[in-house]
Amino acid sequence: MKITEEQFKYMKTKPAFQTEGIVAAIYNKLLQRKLSKNSDFKKAIDSFDSAQDTMRKSIIDAEKKGVKIPAALKKYAGL
Repeated sequence: MKITEEQFKYMKTKPAFQTEGIVAAIYNKLLQRKLSKNSDFKKAIDSFDSAQDTMRKSIIDAEKKGVKIPAALKKYAGL
């Protein structure tokens, strides 16, 4: 799961991000270094991404079969 450039720009416009920008930047760098070395975290992210892809495919297949999918679930799945 990655943050897009548009999402990052949106976050930068929020007051909380602006006032604590330098602290957040330092924290993000430290967190990124720690998590990049953590193999369990990488496995968790990979499994999350594959589960999300599976969910999307299941929703698309269900729609093709005529099952009504709530709009909130589609939005959550990124469809």
